[in-house]
Order: sequence, then C-alpha cells, then structure tokens
Amino acid sequence: MDAGLEASRAAIAAERRRSIRFVAWFRFLGISIAFALNELLPHVLPEAHPFQTDVRLYVCYWLAAAVVFWATRRSARMAGLVGLDVALVDMPFVFLLQRDVVVRNPGISAVPLAGTIFFMLLVMAAAFSLQAWRILLAAAVGAAAEVRLLSLDPQAVQFTAWAVPVIAGVALICVYNTWRTLRLVEGVAREQRRRERLGRYFSPQVAERVEALGDTGAAGESREATILFSDLRAFTALSEPLSSEQVVVLLNEYHTRMVDTVFAHGGTLDKYLGDGIMAYFGAPVPQPDHAERAVRCALAMQDALTSLNAERARRGEPPLRMGIGIHTGAVVVGDVGAPRRREYTAVGDAVNVAARIEEFTKVAGVPILVSEETRRRVGAAVAFAPGAPARLRGRSQAVEVFEPRSASA
Repeated sequence: MDAGLEASRAAIAAERRRSIRFVAWFRFLGISIAFALNELLPHVLPEAHPFQTDVRLYVCYWLAAAVVFWATRRSARMAGLVGLDVALVDMPFVFLLQRDVVVRNPGISAVPLAGTIFFMLLVMAAAFSLQAWRILLAAAVGAAAEVRLLSLDPQAVQFTAWAVPVIAGVALICVYNTWRTLRLVEGVAREQRRRERLGRYFSPQVAERVEALGDTGAAGESREATILFSDLRAFTALSEPLSSEQVVVLLNEYHTRMVDTVFAHGGTLDKYLGDGIMAYFGAPVPQPDHAERAVRCALAMQDALTSLNAERARRGEPPLRMGIGIHTGAVVVGDVGAPRRREYTAVGDAVNVAARIEEFTKVAGVPILVSEETRRRVGAAVAFAPGAPARLRGRSQAVEVFEPRSASA
C-alpha cells in the first residue's frame, strides 16, 4: 500500500477516535443535564410535568453514556466505533424516552414531531464517523424510530411522509460532506507527500522552484547537467564486524552530511546506492554554473568527511574513505518507471560516464576525478591537476580526467 495513502488513513482513523471521544463527552454531559432537568423542571414549572420521562429510562441511558465515555478513553478500538454508538445507543434510548411521553400523554402530538429534530441531530453526530455507511445506518434507525413514534398518535401519523424524507435528506447531506472531507484529506496528503518528496531529493532553493513549476516538470526533458557519484572505499570490509544496526547508524551519519552538502550547493539527490550517492546539478532547475557547483560540492564533501572522521577517531572508530566521480553531459530528467513505481531521475550516457569515473578513482588512488568536459566548463574557478588517462569500463578509448585541488573564493 502507498505510504502516503496509509498515512492519510491513519490520520482519518485518529480523527475518528478524537471525534467519538468528543461525542462521548458531549453525550454524557448532555444526558446529565437532561436528567437533572427531567427531575427538577416539573417542580419549578408544573406545566412541564406531562413531558417528564420515567426516571429508570434516564438512569439506563445515563449509565450507557457513562460506559461509552469511559471505554472510549481506555480503548482505541472502542474509540473507533463513532457512528455505531449513535445508531445502537442514542437512537434506541431517544425513541424509548419519546415513546414513554407519548404513551403517557397520547394527546401531545408535538412529541413525536419533536423526535424528528432529535433524530436529525443524532444523524449529524454520526457524521463524525467520516463513514457513509454509519451515517446511513443511523439515519435508517432514526427514520424507523420516528415512523414508530408517529404511528402511536393518529393525529401525527400523517407527518410520516414529511419526517422520513427530512431525516434522509440530512443523512445525504452528511454523506456528501463526508465524501468532500475525505477527498480534501487525501488531497492534502498528496500535497504533503509531494512536499516531502521535494525535501528528500532537492535542496530548499530547488524544491521551491520545482513546487512553483507544478507537474509540468515531471515529463522527461533533455538537459545538460553535471552528474556526481560518490562511494565509500572498502565499505564491505569495514562493515563486516558491525551489526546491522551499527551499519545503519554509520550510513545514516555519513549520508546526512553528504546530502546536506549536496543541498547546500543546490544539487539534486537522485538516489542512494548503498554506501554511495548519485546527485546531479543543472536539473530540474537550470543552473548555468552547474559544473562548478558539482566540483565545489565534491571538495566540500571531502571536507565534511574529514570532519566526520575526526569525530569517529574520538570514538575509536576507523576512518572512512570516499571516491567521487564527476562528468558533464546531456541527460534526460523526469519521472521514470512503471505507473505504480516511478522516481524522478536522470538517465543517459553522461550518467554512466560519471559512474565509471568514480570507479576509476580507486585505481588512480585519488579522492576526486572529473572529466575533461567538466573541467572545461568550470574554467579557472577551480585549480585542477591532470590525471592519468582513464580506461573506463565499457569504453574502448581512454578518457582524460582531472583532479580538483582547490577552489577560488
């Protein structure tokens, strides 16, 4: 299941739990007040005596409300039953309370009609469930109860054709509002996933630009970009004596510093390659100085590794060594992959060349190597030392490579 969809469903479930706890609290408070008024009001206003209900019904309703109130705060499962409690607790008790008044006072036609209002309010309370079937269940129970109440009074039975559609109409409005709310939540979740995705792969400046472009930048497009590959040397041997948890901690510490450095130079993180990283500069947002950015980033990554190694030395841990290869060329950037699994990435021969140059750093025994194309585009902004012609895997002719030594301010 999509992680974002799972997150939105979890958020909706959490909202349901909060809702039933609110409904349970409001129910308990409301019934307590109604219970008190049922007992005290006839003593203050004698004309209210016909509307007084059997105290035993109120006691049972109050106890049921107290149990639900207590259970929803003790159990997450009970807190997920919002809507069902309305149909199975409130509707029956409201019916019994109204019926008791009608049976005792058959001439009071206003009582069964007032029941319509109560049932409408309870249907609205069921809407807190954010589930259409629970709303419709509450409406069905309420409509059936109202029909039964109206049938007890010959003078009120004629209002059945009015009361039932009103309850059904309220239910349909609540169902529609629920549908709109769920679509809104899913839309917000999609937007949040998009923002999180931008934050994972792009620097803040690039992410802001990509967000402004919207979905127009998702289609594949040709760009000249500078590709950077980095890889830890002898990582397999280094990780052999470590537990899986220690390996994860090491990689997280290393990747955090490297990715922060990439973002600081306006680069885009393409993917993690185990203990390696692929990043590129000049896409999705054009950067005229993408080659210089990539080289400066590589130098800064080696500085960040030096700082990390100093911390590792203080902890008695062995130092890490890293090789970086850089090449500039034409690539295609965009969403690539199957419909169910896509990623924004760069593809093309330039990507392969950069990866092969990174591999050659092991043979040359140097930390950073860049291609002739990258060196030419950087110009005098960075000092380079020529390296030995690189015999790259998969290429018949040697490639000129250069080692950056320092960058001017």
